Amino acid sequence: MYAIEQIKEYLKPEGRLVLSNLKKEIIMIGEQVQDNEIVENAGIVVRGLGGLKQYLAVLTSSRLLTTDKRKSFISYDLDKFCNIKFNKKLTTTEMSFIYNSEEHTLSFNNVDLSLSFLAEIKNSLGVLPTVQEETEKRKIVRVMKPIKLNIEILNGKEQLRDQGSSFKLLQTKPGTIEISVNNQSPETFQLIKWERVENIQKSAFDIAGWSLIGSTFGNAGSIAGAMGANIGKDKSVATLFLKRENNEKVPLVIKCDKKDLEKLSLLIVADETEEATQVDVALTTTPIIPTDELIKLKELLDVGILTQEEFDTKKKQLLGI
Repeated sequence: MYAIEQIKEYLKPEGRLVLSNLKKEIIMIGEQVQDNEIVENAGIVVRGLGGLKQYLAVLTSSRLLTTDKRKSFISYDLDKFCNIKFNKKLTTTEMSFIYNSEEHTLSFNNVDLSLSFLAEIKNSLGVLPTVQEETEKRKIVRVMKPIKLNIEILNGKEQLRDQGSSFKLLQTKPGTIEISVNNQSPETFQLIKWERVENIQKSAFDIAGWSLIGSTFGNAGSIAGAMGANIGKDKSVATLFLKRENNEKVPLVIKCDKKDLEKLSLLIVADETEEATQVDVALTTTPIIPTDELIKLKELLDVGILTQEEFDTKKKQLLGI
């Protein structure tokens, strides 16, 4: 059903008449979209003199779906297109290609919406865009299939608004998630990122990046403790890095199985530019102590090669004091 709604969203700019005329095709193609596919765009293929007859075309993450003159379903795998050519005519642009050793042609009206859809197809097929297509800005419609899962929180329950034992995660739009406790009204968070560590056998502090992330979110010890508690259980652990509207940062450590990790991999995180900038600033403003050089200087001082005054001067230079 969500594929059908996605297709309708992409076709809305074409007008109600088009949506009405293609109602059966929208349902037919939408039902053919598989669970592991993402609807990237939808548009109109034209046939006949002057491009009067319109047919639905849907681009997914792996296929191009359309119908023929008899309204029969047609599926093209994107990785099987060969010898792709484009021929712009007075009112239409033809896309010709070889598929399964047979030649095929699809035509698109030379209007902004159709040309934008065609440009999206070119991008999916790895065809270099023209200068005009490169400069065109397309309105991106982001309609996603909701992602739902029950989560077992190992650490961070106290940071949620409500206390409880049952936790559910829901994402209906990119960049944000909702978490409900004991089926109460959910709280909305910005999803900054999530990290996973499988088959935990050591402390989080031994895993590259956790101490830095922990310091950013202010609770590295808790993360390490939650992960350490899972030692020997041959389970996976993931940490969700969330942010409230007031910018309060909330890391939640959750236990995962294979199905949970598959669903987590589908989550769409928020724009990480802000977080990346904060981390970069922290890294550039934190002084790096030249430990090895200081040790060598101390050894030279101890054997009498450097005087105390010379040692102090060199030490200040190394530390930038």
